[in-house]
Amino acid sequence: MQLTATFLALFASQALSVNMWSHPNAEAECGTLGVMEWDLDTLKDYKIADLRKCKNHPLSESLHTRNGRDDLNVLSKRKCVSPSSGSYGCSEGWCWSRCGEVWNRGEWCWLAKNNGTGNWKSCSNAGGCRGSDLFCGKGNCKECGCSC
Repeated sequence: MQLTATFLALFASQALSVNMWSHPNAEAECGTLGVMEWDLDTLKDYKIADLRKCKNHPLSESLHTRNGRDDLNVLSKRKCVSPSSGSYGCSEGWCWSRCGEVWNRGEWCWLAKNNGTGNWKSCSNAGGCRGSDLFCGKGNCKECGCSC
């Protein structure tokens, strides 16, 4: 009886476990940006190869530190975009978009490919920040989602 209970417990723990995945060798490539872990059970219609490797946005290090020093962490909300900024743009080589329920609040997000789960969208000008597959970055990273 105890053996049966042990097998049932083992089976239940495997059945209830979350199917987390991250890119192989991403740790070396991403460095301090961290490795993004995805719950594949919630992303059934996505191709694994299209999921973002690095957790945080490439500008996160300059946004959250001063002069590249981690000991001078700047933990403040990001600035809101002004009403005259338009609905999307290119900032320091990366695409952003206005978002949120109230348009004039100035909330914004960094854009990522593949419905927000892919690589961060790079740009040379605002015209490169349009596309049907670009959405606010998704995941559990500092720069994911819509805020200011």
